[in-house]
Amino acid sequence: MGRQSDVLAGRGRRHTTNVLLATIGDPAVLADVATDDWNAVHLIVRGNHLAHLLNGRLMSVTIDDDAPNRPADGVIGMQVHVGPPMKVEFRNIRLKSW
Repeated sequence: MGRQSDVLAGRGRRHTTNVLLATIGDPAVLADVATDDWNAVHLIVRGNHLAHLLNGRLMSVTIDDDAPNRPADGVIGMQVHVGPPMKVEFRNIRLKSW
């Protein structure tokens, strides 16, 4: 991952696995939603539908239509980018199963 072509659902977009269905916001405007303070990330995942929210703003929606290559279970990971030394903190992590 990392190159734009490898991103499943770009900011401000609604996608199926390989098709852009709609735009849900201007990516440049949505880029300013993050703050220098704590940011609230909310992921809603139900079956093959994924919605990503940042600080209450819908950032992207994905419908994963690649059933043969889509795992039904897995692990939860926290992404940290490479670069100069930095401080990364997580708090109030909650997992709710339906």
